[in-house]
Amino acid sequence: MIIAPIAMVFGLVMGSFYNVLIYRLPRKISIINPKWSFCPVCNHTLAWKDNVPILSYVLLKGKCRYCGAHISLRYPIVEALTASLFFVSVYLTNNVVNLMALWMLFSAGLVAGAIDFEYMLIPDSMVIVTAIGGGLWSWNHGHLFLSLMTAAFAFGAFLLIYLVSKNGMGFGDVEYFGALALFLTPFSAVIAVLLASISALVFVIPMLFNHTANRKTRVPFGPFLAIGTSISIFLNFHI
Repeated sequence: MIIAPIAMVFGLVMGSFYNVLIYRLPRKISIINPKWSFCPVCNHTLAWKDNVPILSYVLLKGKCRYCGAHISLRYPIVEALTASLFFVSVYLTNNVVNLMALWMLFSAGLVAGAIDFEYMLIPDSMVIVTAIGGGLWSWNHGHLFLSLMTAAFAFGAFLLIYLVSKNGMGFGDVEYFGALALFLTPFSAVIAVLLASISALVFVIPMLFNHTANRKTRVPFGPFLAIGTSISIFLNFHI
């Protein structure tokens, strides 16, 4: 399928752009000014050859060409994950609307997840992108009204948890799962939360044993909600 490698290349390019969003959004830096990427340490504007996805990181050995500062491994990881998810999406659906919806889900999930891990913050823009993707997905699958009801219930349930947990859950998680639920039906929403909780536990338990976290350590739940929702959607292909 010729579209698959094209999707992968497109994913690499978009992954590079998502790294810009991950760096700039939580710092409230405009995504259009400065126009070109720059080193966050020496502020030197990067040339095109410094911005080739994955390849530049490998050739530069993970260091800035101009000041030698270490470049976070997050950059090639985000690019590789985006390319992989865009590639896999082509095999999950042969419908253009569904493909766009999945790309929006995965893209927003990567950006929101990376930011949430570092800042415990989910940007509103990523919630909006997710909601648009969810609306397209449920509309194209003929269950838009049911998904709207699911989203309203999911938002309400998470809002209640947010209010009674006393900062045990961030409001960004409430908004984000409300948007994610637009991809889902009531049953798949329950599965998504269950899978998100399991994946979060898998992440946290080793940290507890290594004493790098305790019961009061706050864990970003957004990335795991995205994982749970994505798997739940995939399971729906076979149900």
